[in-house]
Amino acid sequence: MILRFRTLTFLLFLITLSGFLSVFAFNAYHATEKVLKEETLASLSQSAGAIRHELNTYLRLIDQELHNLKSMPELQMAMEEGGEIELRQLIMEGERPSSMQRYQFIILSSLDSKQCYLIKSRLINIGTEICRDLYQSYTRVMTQEWNIYRNGPQILLAKDYLVTNSEQKVIGRMIGGIKLSSNTLLLSQLVNRSVVDLDGAQLKLAGKAINSYRPLGKGLTVNEKKWLEDNTLEKYTEDFGQFGAGLELELTASQQDTRSLAVQFVKLLGSGALIGLLVSAAVAFLLSLALDKQLQKLILYIRDLASKGKDVGWDAGGIHEFNRIGEEIDLIVKELFERRFELKDTNAKLETTLQEKRTILYQLIQSQEQERSHLAQELHDELGQLLTAVRVETVLLEHQIPLNSPSLDHSSKIKQLVSDMYSTVYDRIMSLRPVELDTLGLSQSIQQIPTLNSLRQTGVKVALDIDEIKMPSGTDIHLYRIIQEALTNIMKHALATEVSISLYSDDNQILLSIIDNGQGLDESQHYKKEHAGFGLLGIKERCEYIGAKLSILSDDGVSLRVVVPLERFDDSF
Repeated sequence: MILRFRTLTFLLFLITLSGFLSVFAFNAYHATEKVLKEETLASLSQSAGAIRHELNTYLRLIDQELHNLKSMPELQMAMEEGGEIELRQLIMEGERPSSMQRYQFIILSSLDSKQCYLIKSRLINIGTEICRDLYQSYTRVMTQEWNIYRNGPQILLAKDYLVTNSEQKVIGRMIGGIKLSSNTLLLSQLVNRSVVDLDGAQLKLAGKAINSYRPLGKGLTVNEKKWLEDNTLEKYTEDFGQFGAGLELELTASQQDTRSLAVQFVKLLGSGALIGLLVSAAVAFLLSLALDKQLQKLILYIRDLASKGKDVGWDAGGIHEFNRIGEEIDLIVKELFERRFELKDTNAKLETTLQEKRTILYQLIQSQEQERSHLAQELHDELGQLLTAVRVETVLLEHQIPLNSPSLDHSSKIKQLVSDMYSTVYDRIMSLRPVELDTLGLSQSIQQIPTLNSLRQTGVKVALDIDEIKMPSGTDIHLYRIIQEALTNIMKHALATEVSISLYSDDNQILLSIIDNGQGLDESQHYKKEHAGFGLLGIKERCEYIGAKLSILSDDGVSLRVVVPLERFDDSF
């Protein structure tokens, strides 16, 4: 009988889980409630101790801040001079690093109680803000280091300090502290030190809640409220009488707390889980025997495919899903072999086509440079000589014209036009084939690029760092064309204010870098078909021709980098 893999695993796991869960449920039913209650109360007690420690630490930090404040000479001077504005500025300036200021209000009173100042955080409501009333309310309850006292409906916790001058003479009194009532932020900070998750916490004074906390995301729904009415919540009360009579912290946890249940589950595992694990181990052993045979068979089949190829077939076994896997592998292998031959043939054709295109491109570039050189030479030899002859004839004509003749002005204009034409022709010659490249080298030729002068005339700051480099024959003209094309692109499109060009050799390679601070590249326009042979495409083709590596980064401007390896060139290049 052939079994489906899904059916086999379902039956085996059903037996395993049934045995395990039945034992667990039997033990959990009798022991969970009692142990959970004990664990919850113990956790709440630990949490209350941690919260007490956190509050004491918090008050010690406040005490340290207030002690440092009352010892400041500026504070003492302001109290002696009775400057309320100076006091407020001093303390408010001290509050700028808010993470270091924990107190929420300060009362400053002169020794004779004639002057009283209240300075508090704007975001805190401490009830009436009449300084003398607050001061008198505190003095009536002052019995210990930290004291709780009422200010209308608000409950405050404060401590007082004597303020002395440089002569150690008492000049006044400073009371500082925090608000306890309706201070959810404070209670939340304290509860964060709890060792377990809490359903709620309350600060109570004389049995009445003055501050409450409930974790985010634990707002009560209608069903939860009904459940609370039908179930008793575990509560733990910690006495905070050290700050005043009747101050208590009440922590609340639900009997259905999943974290406490997890602790109980570990204890239950000692009795119930053992039997369940034994049953699970036995079933898992049987399952592993059934699966191992088919898995080993599948592994051997895949190895045979790798060594013998597609002629190996899958031998059906007793599990349906493994038979399906073997059949699918057969189909995939056959398809892969077919695709493999197709890809080899396609790659060969593509490589041939690419090589043909590369050969045509190289021939076009060589022909282009030869034609440019020939045209530049003809312009220089023929048109240049003609313009020179016209200029000479114009000068001779000027000597034959009377000084007061209007023709003299026309002659001067003709001479200027000839000069402009010669400059234009020279620029065109430089664009076609720089004369300096053959005589003075690449460094001087770069400095004579017409576009470079045009950029400078438009206010662009140009920085050149060009080394004299010995390079293979023919490489210099391509680097020159790359720089020429890049400068043309910068002038037309970049809107740059700064351009830098550097050329140097290092570790058997030539490095060219062209950087501008313009508007960057428009990716959608780089390689459109109508721009083929121009712009960045032309630069890319020349880099490919000389075997250089091209990288272009466009962020704030454009950074173009060309690396030419020298080891690829031989003497025949």
